Amino acid sequence: MTADQFGAPLRFERDPRLQRLDKFVGTWRLHHRALDTGEEWGGQDTYDWLAGGFYLASHHEEFGRDITGIMLIGYERAWGSATPSPDLIGHWFEGSTGNHFRYVWEVGDDAYTFWFGEQGGEASFHGTFSADRRTITGAWWWPGGGYELTMTRIAPTGDAEPANPTTEELEDRG
Repeated sequence: MTADQFGAPLRFERDPRLQRLDKFVGTWRLHHRALDTGEEWGGQDTYDWLAGGFYLASHHEEFGRDITGIMLIGYERAWGSATPSPDLIGHWFEGSTGNHFRYVWEVGDDAYTFWFGEQGGEASFHGTFSADRRTITGAWWWPGGGYELTMTRIAPTGDAEPANPTTEELEDRG
């Protein structure tokens, strides 16, 4: 393997911690309900791995709200660094407004949380997977508001393979 001018490898191995994100791959129907007003609205998320499998992309749309964007989720690696960050980071790019936000993610076997800005921050989402992994229930909370969210899987792998490979499929490709 060759190295860059700083001695860091030019080709990296995929971080095994990313396998925890495989459970998100696919297309999900969203149902939101505002905690303060009870207003309801829909949406859709599609999760797929970028080529190489280092980042999971979440394509997001909220119907009737003019909110669209993409979040790229993975372990950041600073220029010249041979090791990825200890934190799982999501970068949200909102196409409908031009906003960019940073989130810190924590993903377990049956639940996950992501915080706006820094871990433990006041604004966060916490979701729990059903036993069959077909539903996620949770809520977004921030000072003064929030909403409940139910996500229902409508397609197990979004588009046809190879656009949405799982970790095992990525490893099989070498």
